[in-house]
Amino acid sequence: MNNFDEIKTAFLRSVCHIGHLCVHPRDAYKRSYSEYLFAGVVIPCLTYLFFALNLGLERLSFLSSATGLKTTLLVFFGVIVGAVTSAMLAGVAYVTGRVTGKEINGFRFVGCVEYSFGLALVIELIGLIIRLITNANTTASFGVLGIFVALISVFRCIRQITEAPTHIWACFAALGGILTMLGLNILFFASF
Repeated sequence: MNNFDEIKTAFLRSVCHIGHLCVHPRDAYKRSYSEYLFAGVVIPCLTYLFFALNLGLERLSFLSSATGLKTTLLVFFGVIVGAVTSAMLAGVAYVTGRVTGKEINGFRFVGCVEYSFGLALVIELIGLIIRLITNANTTASFGVLGIFVALISVFRCIRQITEAPTHIWACFAALGGILTMLGLNILFFASF
């Protein structure tokens, strides 16, 4: 019984620590890139998974050509888009740091970007739950809002860690926004 209590305590401590990193993603930069790496990789993938699932359920209710297989493919594609988008945003952040002359650790910065999707994950999950309970269309409201919350959090990390001047930071923030919107458009207009 004592072993179970120790495991439970360690698990709850890890969950609280991951929650703290999701609220304050800049703190992830101070950690080694291997610490909580799995959680950091999973967070953006789950965010886009919930977004794609919500979109797929919406298509199932409105389109006669939508099937369960197409929805499953869309969800799988959403996971891939989440991983690629977070990697691209980390790349943009890394380039921002290099342009400003600040030496930043790329692997640690990937962790910051990944944990920036934490609040977006909660928003996407709330939207999906509301969709399942009320059958309301929540893709446009909760789905897009969640992705924009993640973007704001990523850009805040970029600005704080790189200490870039406003004009350089704004250019790279626009580039990151364009990349993210491309990912969303791929999911919206995927003809699965």
